[in-house]
Amino acid sequence: MRSWRAPECGGLDLLHGTFTTHAFSRHTHETYSIGLLGHGAMAFACRGGMHTLHPGMIGVIHPDEVHTGHAAGEDGWTYRNLHPDAALLEGVLAELGERRPFLPRLPVVIDDAPLAHALVTAHRAFEEPASSLARESLLHGALGSLITRHAQRSPNPPNPGREHTALGRVRAVLEDEYARNVTLDELARLAGLNAFTLLRAFRRAYGLPPHAYQLQVRLRHARRLLREGETPAQAALHTGFADQSHLGRHFRRTFGVTPDGYRRGASRTF
Repeated sequence: MRSWRAPECGGLDLLHGTFTTHAFSRHTHETYSIGLLGHGAMAFACRGGMHTLHPGMIGVIHPDEVHTGHAAGEDGWTYRNLHPDAALLEGVLAELGERRPFLPRLPVVIDDAPLAHALVTAHRAFEEPASSLARESLLHGALGSLITRHAQRSPNPPNPGREHTALGRVRAVLEDEYARNVTLDELARLAGLNAFTLLRAFRRAYGLPPHAYQLQVRLRHARRLLREGETPAQAALHTGFADQSHLGRHFRRTFGVTPDGYRRGASRTF
């Protein structure tokens, strides 16, 4: 398994690997996650159901969408994964003539072999020696086809309930003060809700309870710090983890690679 970060398209995380016994815990990404299976079968939970990917199929996870991932057979699975951010897809929409770009809403699993081939071709361009022009052109073309052939016309955000404003304040604390050891009582007072109501409402709105949401925010910032050259120990210290092993355990469970492996991959280009 290897992961790396491409400088094109505003910075793009990519992965290519084989997994057999590894199981991704419930987690989210701040970007879209597009999985392209080359061998085996992968099962994952998302949007209230279980889904299975086979070769030639495309799996799409939206930003902040809770999901898992594990082998659907004894042989495991081999896949490519790329993580375009919202700004990149909005840019593709603008290129397609949309005057008011929106975040495209896409199916979880797409069975479209020609499109899967186009996305794999784009992914390979970031793995092999290629010009930036070729990489960007192939990726923009493939994402444009993904949107025009499979996106719903408008986004469909989850309903956050009547506590939307209060939950927004809680979410802002978890996002802005991610390294701080906040307590449930503190968050409940901030929201003006009792702890039980807060936990239930927050999970309904964002797919994760506050502590798990905080963990995802910390992992995202740890990944950013690793890309910027910090060691795993430094990244753990600066993002609120107890120590390097604490970061490493959650990082690998979420991203399928160790913090040090990700740090080395982030500096790798092809």
